[in-house]
Amino acid sequence: MIHRIDVHTFTRCSHVNEAKCAYALALMAVYWLTEALPLPVTALLPVVLFPLLGVMPVAAVCKNYIKDASMFGIGGLTFAIAIESSNLHKRIALRILLLMGSDPMWLMLGFMLPTWFMSMWVSNTSSTALMIPVVTAVLDQLKDTRFQSTPPSAGVCLIPRHDDAVHLPKDGTGNAPTPMSLVASPARYKRICKGMSLCIAYAANIGGTGSLSGTSPNLIMQGQAQGLFQEYGLDSGVNFTSWIIFALPGSAICLFLTWMVLSCIFFGPRNCIKRSKSKVGETQIKNTIRQQYEKLGPVTFAEKVVMGHFLVLISLWVSRNPPETRGWGSLFPPGFVGDSAAAILVAVSLFVFPAERPQVFWWRKDDSVPRAVRSVMTWETLQKNYPWGVLLLLGGGYALASACEALNLGLNPLYLLFPCTIATSFAFMLPVATPPNTLVFSTGHLEVKDMVVAGFFVNILCVLVVNMAANTWGMAYFRFDVLPVEMRAAVNNSLRFTTGTSNESDLHSVTSRVLQPGI
Repeated sequence: MIHRIDVHTFTRCSHVNEAKCAYALALMAVYWLTEALPLPVTALLPVVLFPLLGVMPVAAVCKNYIKDASMFGIGGLTFAIAIESSNLHKRIALRILLLMGSDPMWLMLGFMLPTWFMSMWVSNTSSTALMIPVVTAVLDQLKDTRFQSTPPSAGVCLIPRHDDAVHLPKDGTGNAPTPMSLVASPARYKRICKGMSLCIAYAANIGGTGSLSGTSPNLIMQGQAQGLFQEYGLDSGVNFTSWIIFALPGSAICLFLTWMVLSCIFFGPRNCIKRSKSKVGETQIKNTIRQQYEKLGPVTFAEKVVMGHFLVLISLWVSRNPPETRGWGSLFPPGFVGDSAAAILVAVSLFVFPAERPQVFWWRKDDSVPRAVRSVMTWETLQKNYPWGVLLLLGGGYALASACEALNLGLNPLYLLFPCTIATSFAFMLPVATPPNTLVFSTGHLEVKDMVVAGFFVNILCVLVVNMAANTWGMAYFRFDVLPVEMRAAVNNSLRFTTGTSNESDLHSVTSRVLQPGI
């Protein structure tokens, strides 16, 4: 039987530790928001704060800075750098744009699709930075062809929109003269520039949620979930395949809804339903995109190598632990291999494969000595382009999360972790919210109110989609409504101490209320 004074002592100590942890969390939040210290330096504060405050021993804090998820991030980011250095991502983006017409609404979709896809594999910032010059070139061509200041040929209305029409005086015959570019107004062009700029930032933010390697919060969530479940001898089930199953459908839905919202706001509701029949400037715009594509030259050997590694990496991730069947991960003892092993394997292979077709496998036409060929990825390239501060940011996030667990809610932790993690990428309303927002705002086409208005509606829709995902296919696949038996036992013990209940029937009554779904 548990004495009441022991329960009070335990509860009081628990509350004190929670308050100290909350203080450390608040302090770090202030430093992160104000950037009084560099973000990676702030991420080191748990190593000092938690031991001094008595929240966690230093060894327990430090082990959070290099985890399996951290190695997954190293492998994934190394591969992303290889994609960027080979220009493969730019070739894919321009190829998709060549398939789209010159209508602004469909051009917007053409910009969003490659940005969304690329941000699953390279950083959101890099995806946005790549697309900005392409968008600028297309907008300039659009201005020259469809928004020309000189009168078009008789009877030509460049972009038929009634709200931009200009009331022209009639001539002596009572007929209106040849229409000046009725919708080729500066206001119309300015709206298109705003929409095209916002679409790539929003597509990058949304695309980062579609895969586990898409953005840093995803990796932090995986590391925290794995650590939390391992304490009870369990596997969290959060891997590349399960993340795709949960997040990719919602990410695609969010992309479509964002496209519709931006089209309605910047191009008008009528264009969301009916496609413009005007073909003015379509050839010129396609020529502009084709010229940028041709600057890349023929597909290089390095691009082929990177694409081959990309297909191998995706195959390894998907086939390691597929649902309802045995994958190659079953060939090893439980816990011996993970997605990080595949990522590091491919990353190491990039340092081995040559960036140019080696002469050693072909007959040479001369007697010259074969020259040295660099590999697809070099250490100098990795050192220069790898965001090393991300490792500390990941570690700081893991350290904070390990000190802020709360199983007493009686909920499967994944039910909260998945939606909250994905929602962190849905920051569409302010220029400082995400790096892609900052980049497109720096183009000069946008005002803060433009991002606030558009971002408000996109935020609401995307959050609703994530909630729908969590309570439909996420609930069916992950069983969010079921708390594992091992965790359920931990909740029982916690309730026994915090409530001081010694009667088993009373404890069962309290536990059943806490573990009841929806409470």
